[in-house]
Amino acid sequence: MSNRQYTIPDEIIASNGKRFANVVIDYVARLGLTFVIGMIAAMIGVLTGNEEILIFFQNITRIQELTIGLVVLLLYYNVFEIFFGTTVGKLMTKTVVVDEYGEKPTANAVLIRSLCRLIPFEFFSFFGTPCVGWHDSLSKTYVVNKEDLRISKELFHSFEQIGENPEAL
Repeated sequence: MSNRQYTIPDEIIASNGKRFANVVIDYVARLGLTFVIGMIAAMIGVLTGNEEILIFFQNITRIQELTIGLVVLLLYYNVFEIFFGTTVGKLMTKTVVVDEYGEKPTANAVLIRSLCRLIPFEFFSFFGTPCVGWHDSLSKTYVVNKEDLRISKELFHSFEQIGENPEAL
């Protein structure tokens, strides 16, 4: 039996267009999540009579707003990618996050991936081909077309099995 390891071929990496769609869809999903969190906090404030929560949201500063946005960004990507290997955007574009061997990435890799999203101008790292950004390369992860990954891995493993059982001939 061969001990070769499957690795991600460039041709199954998601296109720039899909990656851009992921960014837009995930941004809208994060805005929605932030809104829901704000509404829940406001309802808790109203139901408990804690006006400080309502006053906080009425007088929120730009720094507090950005901090909440960063916390939601980190929670959103970490929860979705650690537990599901995907996000709302990736679900819609039929892409998935994998490690260099086409497997679900470790929680550490996802955490690194999420933190790297905070690098200034990280968005510009996607202008190359194949479409691999800094948060991909630094975490050793890839965003790939889900169906292409399945087919590519099947082909790899079927070629690996050739010659394994000569008695079957």
